[in-house]
Amino acid sequence: MRFDNSNIPAEFSFQKEKEVARKFAQRFQWEMMLIGIGQALVWLSTWFLVINNYISLFVGFILASMCACLAYLPSHEAQHGNYSRGNKKKRWLDTLIGHVSLITLMYPYRIMQATHMKHHANTNNPEKDFDYGIVSCKNPWEVFLYTLQGPDKAYKEYYDVHKGDKNFVNRFSRGLLVSWVQKFVQLVLVVIFPLETLFLWFLPRKIGTFYTALNFSWFPHQGLEVGRYKDSKFYMFKYMPRYLTHSMQLHFVHHLHPNIGHHDEPRAIEELKPFLIARGLPGAEEIPDRVTYNPLVKI
Repeated sequence: MRFDNSNIPAEFSFQKEKEVARKFAQRFQWEMMLIGIGQALVWLSTWFLVINNYISLFVGFILASMCACLAYLPSHEAQHGNYSRGNKKKRWLDTLIGHVSLITLMYPYRIMQATHMKHHANTNNPEKDFDYGIVSCKNPWEVFLYTLQGPDKAYKEYYDVHKGDKNFVNRFSRGLLVSWVQKFVQLVLVVIFPLETLFLWFLPRKIGTFYTALNFSWFPHQGLEVGRYKDSKFYMFKYMPRYLTHSMQLHFVHHLHPNIGHHDEPRAIEELKPFLIARGLPGAEEIPDRVTYNPLVKI
């Protein structure tokens, strides 16, 4: 049963919701670590295998594209510190996985971290959300065209809005240095291995960027308002298993409680469902009582 936010029963209080969420924000995210470093190693291996004719360029392109689609989420966990869990001695894990995982997409970790934190603080706000250009697209085709432009348009549009935040500027500036190094490396590879660079890096990163933008930004937030319990939704695809979308049907719980690890979200949602319905989160009534690995197929 939904309630007006000004009249939420004590059993669904925000404090109790946090207590439930906290139980699922403790475990080390080893799955994400393996995916992040694993896909980067596979991607690097495709270069060796293709250049030495162990596999064809077409097979390398398929493998590289799959890696690019797996690249963002492990870094995303690092951006929220979900490997170190507040332990200063383990922060190097966030930094390592954050940087390594994004090599395939050719995005600097610190820029992704800086802009993503602003996305969380200003979700769906057209004046402050770095992802709003994606969210405002009317359909997946527009998302595709938008991502072809690259992120520079959003950077230029929103950087000035947030330049008063010294922490944001520091992270963004450090990321720019990495970006220049990445561009230089790609330029060198274009000269030495033009076709390999096109099919193993340039095109796969475009595919991975579109996949990420569509599933991480557009589907969870498109058409929604600003505000907690309003800016993200639960949804289902017809005949589309959730493992093909990185389970982004569950992305709403990440916006509510970012420190819940990705692979712990299904169990967390099962317990949080009554709270989400009470608060009127979009689509909460459709959440299954038991979230198995692949239940979110609407038939």
